[in-house]
Amino acid sequence: MNENTTKYIIAALLIGLLLVFTVLVIKPIFLSILLGLILAYVFFPVNKWITSKVKQETVSALITCLIVLGLLLVFIWLALPLLISQIFDFYTKVQSFDTIGLLKKVFPPLFNSAKTSVVIQNAYSNLLTTITKSTIDRLTNTILDLPGLIINFLVVLITFFYALRDGEKLINLMRDTLPFDKLTINKFIHKSKRVTTSVVFGRLIIGIITGALAGIGFYIVGVDNVLLLTVFAMVISILPIIGPWIIWLPVCGALFLAGNTTGAIFLFVYSLVVVTLFESLAHPIYISKQSEIPNSLTMIGLLGGLIAFGLFGIIIGPLIVAYLLILFDLYKESNAKKIQEKK
Repeated sequence: MNENTTKYIIAALLIGLLLVFTVLVIKPIFLSILLGLILAYVFFPVNKWITSKVKQETVSALITCLIVLGLLLVFIWLALPLLISQIFDFYTKVQSFDTIGLLKKVFPPLFNSAKTSVVIQNAYSNLLTTITKSTIDRLTNTILDLPGLIINFLVVLITFFYALRDGEKLINLMRDTLPFDKLTINKFIHKSKRVTTSVVFGRLIIGIITGALAGIGFYIVGVDNVLLLTVFAMVISILPIIGPWIIWLPVCGALFLAGNTTGAIFLFVYSLVVVTLFESLAHPIYISKQSEIPNSLTMIGLLGGLIAFGLFGIIIGPLIVAYLLILFDLYKESNAKKIQEKK
């Protein structure tokens, strides 16, 4: 083995070792970094407008960060206590609700046998106990992990600030360093922007607006725990294929059973005309202009993202699948171009 080969091996080992340590350093804050980047993408138009007024990228990024922090503080001060209160209220109502009695009325054959009835009642009790224990454990772990939450929040904030300030510089750096020709890199960046816009705005923002519209309907008819149901509707609206009807339809049924026929009819008509119509128009019009990713692949990315990354996987999963499809498309275009050149 000559001296040059030894140097290459040592250099490769050092680079590999540095990569391993880099992964170990980034792994605990990986999701926080991604969240900061997603927030920067969402608020980039706001930051761009502020930059056009103040003419200073650092100042505009700082102002945008302060705006987001202000919105967060308003949510924590006004909405969070109410949301927590409604969660406990909802949980109390679920515990006191006679679910077994309802099942006996809807599925009487299941309770023909006394033994079967006991098994179902025990299973339901065990389910409630497990959910309660899991919820309490998560709340306890969250409180105990407060220092970690503060660190992750700071990582999100720092990433958000620098992504806003240096976003264009990072894109230019990527153009200069990626080992592809400029045309391929520009196509990748262009398609990535469209796909990211589709997932972040087409899924996330439109989903939040759809859930908020459903929440307005809940508020008008005077449903209990409006904020909690609105949050549920927002989360469900973000998911492809599934829609907010999974929330508002049972609410209509509950109103009808409670004797509020007028409220049930109004909410049903409002949800069909306003909520469902908005969702049906907004998703195809916006997403079809930005991306051609099939809903099936988006759903696979979303479910896989949820398993791998938790709640953030709703955004991260579809983005990973989308970027992979972009790379496949560019590879096909490159191969087709080479075949044409040979001919």
